[in-house]
Amino acid sequence: FFIKITLVPKMKIAVFFTYDYSIEGLKKSGLFEREMKIYVELNKKYNIDFLFITYDEKTSLEESDFQNFQFISVYNFIKKSNNKLVRLLKSFIIPLKLSRSIKDVDVLHQHQLLGSWVPIIIKFILKKPLLIRTGYDAYLFSLLGKEKKYKILFYKYLTKLSLKLSDLYTVTSHSDFNFLSNKFKVKNVKTIPNWVESKNNLSKKRLSNKILMVGRLEDQKNYPLAFEFINKTKSSFEIDIYGTGSNQDYFEKTVLKDKLNINFLGNTSHEILINKYKNYNYFLTTSLFEGNPKTVLEALSNECIIFASKIPSHKELITDDFNGFLFEDINELLEKFELVINNKTKQNSIRKNCKKSIKNNDINEISKLMMEDYNSLMLLR
Repeated sequence: FFIKITLVPKMKIAVFFTYDYSIEGLKKSGLFEREMKIYVELNKKYNIDFLFITYDEKTSLEESDFQNFQFISVYNFIKKSNNKLVRLLKSFIIPLKLSRSIKDVDVLHQHQLLGSWVPIIIKFILKKPLLIRTGYDAYLFSLLGKEKKYKILFYKYLTKLSLKLSDLYTVTSHSDFNFLSNKFKVKNVKTIPNWVESKNNLSKKRLSNKILMVGRLEDQKNYPLAFEFINKTKSSFEIDIYGTGSNQDYFEKTVLKDKLNINFLGNTSHEILINKYKNYNYFLTTSLFEGNPKTVLEALSNECIIFASKIPSHKELITDDFNGFLFEDINELLEKFELVINNKTKQNSIRKNCKKSIKNNDINEISKLMMEDYNSLMLLR
């Protein structure tokens, strides 16, 4: 007798970087290693092949630390223009040039909304299913950030087009899902939160007089509130800030002028940064709006005592007086902070609840959900 053996081919996913984002740029910001970890996990657990479409100027990316993956730069196929408008217009040619080189992929996966037109066009050329995953809603951010009207309209119609033409569209927060549901007709949208790695054997010795903040030095993060807080607190605390941005010079001058105990520590790799959290007792975020903030998830994973502005995305992660503290304004922040810093019982209670609140964000759980998405899209081929 004969035994029939059916070989199941390996799944191959083409992941498209955010428009105009490069490996080099992500490495400089310290984000590259973190962004790649979920794909390393998927490759390890499910043996998926990944092909990454980047916007690097270098034509060869063999020097990448991720030898199991393949990287292709769009600028292997078209010449990069220094003019932003010309570069944007030329990006619509990319699908025509690129399609032949990726015709063997099973699923197209766009990382973030910006740049979605590239895989959308390829979808129709190659007849492949398309997943668009957004870590934050670009249209909502443009409204909240009071961007220029043309940018708001651009993100609005790009969102509308992407929702209509993608086979699956995932967001990371319930607030983003609700926003899209209120603004558009949505049929193919689901919520899959950001991932975080569980931390064990955390240090019991933490910096008792320092507060950690992590984020770009931009208006969205509302750092002036943190400056006011450190100026008014009765305790001798310092704030360490990891991140860079367009407001850095202004912030540094403000801190120097007002003699504030604030240290700007710049960017560092994610591997180094993630090990910094465990050294801090307190974590502060004053953001005006967020998606599904990875920094808060990482602070929870490291059992920091979190003080977070009372915005929808923070409220999804932090339950006040359970796994952290939420504040409406500077007075509430000062009041809650002063009550907690000398209350070890309360601090221990908060820490115990941190890990409980992020079980669904564990990288193992998120990788399972992403694999389910890929499998469902494979059925559409």
